[in-house]
Amino acid sequence: MLDAPQPSGIFVSCASDEFERDGASFPGLRKQLRGYLARTRSNVRVQEDFPQAAARTVRKLADEIRPRAVVIHLLGEKAGAVADATEVAAYLRDEPSFLAEHPELRTALGDFSGITYTQWEAFLALHYDVKLLVYATDKASAQQAHLDRLRLAGRYAHRIEDHTDLFGQLIGDLHDILPVVPKFTRKTAGTQLEKHAPRVLFGREAELAALDAAWAHGTLNVYTLVAWGGAGKTSLVFHWVQTRFAATEPKWPGVERYFDWSFYSQGTGESRQSSADLFIAKALEFFGDPDPTAGGPYERGERLAALIRQHRTLLVLDGIEPLQYPPGDPQAGRLKDPGLEALLRELAADNPGLVIVTTREHLTNLEGHATTEERKLDKLPKEAAVALLRDLRIVGTDEELHAAWQAASGHALTLSLLGRYIADAYEDRDIRHYREVKFEAADQEHQGRSAFKVMIAYERWLQSGGPPRQRELAVLRLTGLFDRPMAKGCMQALREWEMPSLLQRLLSARARQVARTFGSLATMSDEAWNIAVKRLSEVELLSVSADAIDAHPLIREYFAAQLKRDQPAAFQAAHSRLFDHLCESTPYRPDGIDGLTPLYEAVTHGCLAGRHQEACVKVYVDRILRGTGSDGHYSPRKLGAIGADLAAVYAFFDKPFSQVSPQLVAQAWLLNQAAFHLRALGRLSEALQPMRAGLEMSARQKDWKNAAIAAGNLSDLKLTLGRLTDAATDARHSIANADRSGDAFQRMAGRSKSANALLHSGQWTEAGSLFAAAERMQQERQPGYDLLYSVQGFQYCLWLLAPAEQASWQRLLDPSISITESQISSCLEEVERRGNKMFDWRVSGDPLLDIALDHLTLAGVGLIRAILENEMGTPLVRMDGALGNDSDGTNVCFTDPQRTLDLPHVAAAVSGLRAAGHVDELPRGLLTASLYQFVRGEHDLARKDLAEAQQIAERGPMPLFLADIHLTRARFGIIAKDESGWSEVDAKAELDRAAKLIRELGYGRRYEELADAEAALGRHP
Repeated sequence: MLDAPQPSGIFVSCASDEFERDGASFPGLRKQLRGYLARTRSNVRVQEDFPQAAARTVRKLADEIRPRAVVIHLLGEKAGAVADATEVAAYLRDEPSFLAEHPELRTALGDFSGITYTQWEAFLALHYDVKLLVYATDKASAQQAHLDRLRLAGRYAHRIEDHTDLFGQLIGDLHDILPVVPKFTRKTAGTQLEKHAPRVLFGREAELAALDAAWAHGTLNVYTLVAWGGAGKTSLVFHWVQTRFAATEPKWPGVERYFDWSFYSQGTGESRQSSADLFIAKALEFFGDPDPTAGGPYERGERLAALIRQHRTLLVLDGIEPLQYPPGDPQAGRLKDPGLEALLRELAADNPGLVIVTTREHLTNLEGHATTEERKLDKLPKEAAVALLRDLRIVGTDEELHAAWQAASGHALTLSLLGRYIADAYEDRDIRHYREVKFEAADQEHQGRSAFKVMIAYERWLQSGGPPRQRELAVLRLTGLFDRPMAKGCMQALREWEMPSLLQRLLSARARQVARTFGSLATMSDEAWNIAVKRLSEVELLSVSADAIDAHPLIREYFAAQLKRDQPAAFQAAHSRLFDHLCESTPYRPDGIDGLTPLYEAVTHGCLAGRHQEACVKVYVDRILRGTGSDGHYSPRKLGAIGADLAAVYAFFDKPFSQVSPQLVAQAWLLNQAAFHLRALGRLSEALQPMRAGLEMSARQKDWKNAAIAAGNLSDLKLTLGRLTDAATDARHSIANADRSGDAFQRMAGRSKSANALLHSGQWTEAGSLFAAAERMQQERQPGYDLLYSVQGFQYCLWLLAPAEQASWQRLLDPSISITESQISSCLEEVERRGNKMFDWRVSGDPLLDIALDHLTLAGVGLIRAILENEMGTPLVRMDGALGNDSDGTNVCFTDPQRTLDLPHVAAAVSGLRAAGHVDELPRGLLTASLYQFVRGEHDLARKDLAEAQQIAERGPMPLFLADIHLTRARFGIIAKDESGWSEVDAKAELDRAAKLIRELGYGRRYEELADAEAALGRHP
């Protein structure tokens, strides 16, 4: 006798108009609760899971509730729709003993007239002895009769005392009943936004209400605020977080995790080469990742998203524009950083909490997502500007204040600076002094320019205000030396800076400029320093914390430009002082990206000081990379800090990324570093420029070995970008340069790269000849390793495997097709032999990419074999050379899932490519994984892998992979057109996209496969 099934899962019973829909008292609560419980692998059901208009709804509810372990019954003002009397009568006929265990309740219910479907859910739980938890808001008195009936059955409602934290209360109670439900725990990170906190927020009531609505919205995942710098985005968000969550009682209502990060601190103005590496590492650590350095940038971003969505998280990403392509760029507004892009893409797709993003630029990455919303923060309203100026005790009529508001274009920071300047500089505090600032119409067309005009006036006044004001100006000027808050140690180093002597000032204009600009720092006592900082803080020109001093990014930008333009010698000398301080105060080779951060800062300061060579050799190469040999490259290889490294390399360029500073010796190497990091981050088009510049430089210097390497790398990159003719040309140049150099390895590698370019162009014979020539050179170079290995070996295997790959697709598209054994078995055996030999030769320290590609080779062999065998494992290659007919003459269909198929090489290849950080190779592994899951019948996984591959290929851009993806999706749609998920695929449209790309690019490798797919579509339209 079979055991009775154990009750499982949770049914959430409530009226949607009260606990779900927009405009409800608790909008989105049921969705949040369901999402939280689903992450515990609990089966969570609600009434809307089946059509409400369907017949026998009461019976359907009964069938849903009977097997559940718990019913959560939420009661508010609204009871929902009344159950159909005919349905009720039919159900009671089927269940004559309904509520027999609760006779008083059954009597009170009478003929069940007026009982709603939601109320029925509670009674069904009682009847089937399912644990019933009842919660009532203060508005549930509207359902008092229903509450009284429940009491007759001994079920009393938990009163919801804290409306703002109902979610946390429910989870806490469920945890006590169902151990599988994790306890609701709060964890909040210290904020980075406090330094931007406004003393008073003026005129943003509508924006605050919009943020309230965004948090309460059930299906909104990412909310973006866009406005010019200084418009008040950060102040608005921090005020909202503080007043709605941090300062409430109880604190953080409904928030399980809170984390914020300000990217303003990592680059402003035109210095837009920043990195999200430190943010990703810190966030992974906060959310409980065991190894924040594991994987490439994109993988870490996806992993962080998965951790964030385990909780109802409020995540604030402030000032992300340093990580976006700037205005005027072809990709303007798009995120440069793959980790941050992956994080936002994943959270836009699925997020029980909310991400709030602030930026100066439209964020193009989230276009088209229905779960995201973008709001532009307009200029400060006129009435709010008047209130702000009145709060600063500025004198004038409303009309005069309105005129100042108009002159400042309603820019919040400009108005605040203007009011403070007038209050400081003029005893009468008369608003009409704004005319002396000389605003122009052009100020309204450029971010921050109106604020800069006020700063010009402010600076002049401070300069002419005697020693106290001049000391304040000296402190303010320091902010222009930093692209982040000024750490206490750096401030102290500048304060203890020994100024040039009198003799030095007499002999050197540079020394005179340094003394004039920063001399007051050396004579400033601690008391005078503290007074200056305190006063600047009081007028909100500085924000002060225990370990740092900061200013608004626009103020930093202003003083940086002013110092560089007007006091260039002092500018360089100050950066030189900071370079020395950071080099001396930081452990020689610190661990982790947190430990390396001061050294990254030192590189920037060193280059701004004109000490490029020292910064490169002594800091970047020796202390950050820890050498460039096989045991070096610590930051990218061990920490995955590719973005942070690229930001450091950026500092060595006079014209990124084509012209390295002439002060540097290793110019070609730095060009290669830039190209390598850009390519690893998936910024392929940008990598072309430094690669090309490196090739030209090596050729001019007749450094033929490095010229061969550069030409070969350029060929690979152009191949990925779909420029096949150019790729073949560069590969030929690589061969010529390698032959000039006489370097045996480069001569072999150049021929392999040329063969690979020809392979993708469909020039099979020429490609095969070059691969064979490359392998002969390999045997001469290393007699003990008689096969091409590493990337060259993988590419040769692609050429060898091509006939079998095409045959496998032919077999899937048309099971009746006949294929001779000679087309298949020999190439499979040869490629398998080569793949296994690679693992025989494996040694410790082999590159992760090599290992991943070797797994991919064997995965391809195993997958093709699986396709060409029936589900019982009987090979379909027969002695008579025919392939495709079973012994009884019937065709074998291969759309049946082979769920027992197990190819560990597939997962190893994909995870290895992720770990290697080579985004430009990952789509290849994902395409193989997608086919593997398709053959196994795991269609959801197949679609997921294909979708990820497409996102990477589109971002690259990688048009060859994009052609493969459209071709693969079209073939899946043809083969499994009746399967759920594939039936919605427009196979013809996908095939048309593939055909367009394949023909435009001259992607000859896919010509025959495209023809096979077009023929199959013609047979099965």
